[in-house]
Amino acid sequence: MNEINKATAELQAEMEQRMALNPGGTRRIGNFGFIELEECWGDEATIINTARISTTNQRLKNGHDFNERDRNLLYQLLRDQHGTPFETIYFRFRFIAPIFVLRQWVKHRVSSWNEFSMRYRKPISVAYIPDKAARTVDGYAVLDDTVMAEYEALMGQLFQWYETQYSAACTRIDQARESGELAPKEGGRDPYRGRARELLRNVMPVAAYSDVYWTINFRSLMNFFKLRRKKDAQYEIREYADAAYALFAARLPLLAETMQRVIEESEQSPSSEEHAGRAE
Repeated sequence: MNEINKATAELQAEMEQRMALNPGGTRRIGNFGFIELEECWGDEATIINTARISTTNQRLKNGHDFNERDRNLLYQLLRDQHGTPFETIYFRFRFIAPIFVLRQWVKHRVSSWNEFSMRYRKPISVAYIPDKAARTVDGYAVLDDTVMAEYEALMGQLFQWYETQYSAACTRIDQARESGELAPKEGGRDPYRGRARELLRNVMPVAAYSDVYWTINFRSLMNFFKLRRKKDAQYEIREYADAAYALFAARLPLLAETMQRVIEESEQSPSSEEHAGRAE
C-alpha cells in the first residue's frame, strides 16, 4: 500500500477499533473495504404487530414470543408481498467502499444516504486493488501481475499528485493573505482552499474509497439482497451485499430464514418473472 494521508490513517484505526468493539457486527472487505451494521430498529415482532393492527389488540414483545402461527403469518405476509409491515423496521449500515461500487449501490433509492465529501475533506488515499478472485473469470486471470503492478503504481501517483497540488495551493493562498492580495480568513471554512479541493478531486479514480451511512427499511433491503447477491451481480458489490446479509441474518435470523425461503420458492416457481439483463 502507498503512503496514506493522516485522515486515512485515522479512518484505518477507526475500522480496527470498530472490529474490536463490535466483532459480530462488522466485516472487512478487500484491501480497505469495511461494513458495519450499527443499528436496527424493530424486529420480527414489529412486523407481525403492525400487520395485525386491523384485527386484534394482541401484541408480541419480541421475536422470542413467536409460536408456529406467528412464524406462518410472517412467511405468508412475505410470500404474498404485503409490503407495508416490512417497511416498519429499519437498519443503519456504515460502509467504506470504492466509488464505482457506490454508483451501483445508490440506485437502490428507497433509502437514506449520507456520504463522505471531497468538497470538505481530502480523499481517502487508498484505491481498491482487485484480488485474484476479482480478476479471474472461469479460472483465467484477465489482468496479470504485471498489469496489476502498473495499476497500483498509477493509483499511488494520482493520490500523490493530489497531495502535492493541494499543499501547493494552500501555500499560495497563505502567501496571498500575507501579502494583502487576499483578505484575512474569517470564521468558517476557507473558500479558497475549498475551491481547490473541489477542483482537485476531479482526478480521483472510481477505484478510490468513500465512506457512507446507509439507512434502509427491510422491504427495500430485501430487494437489494435479491439483486446484488445474485451470481450475475458484479463481484465487488456482491461481496458487500453478502457481508451485509450475514450481519442482518445474525441480528434477525428468523426474518432472514423466512426471506430466503420466499426467494428460493419464487426462483423455483415456473410462474415467476424472468429478470431481463444484468443488474446495473
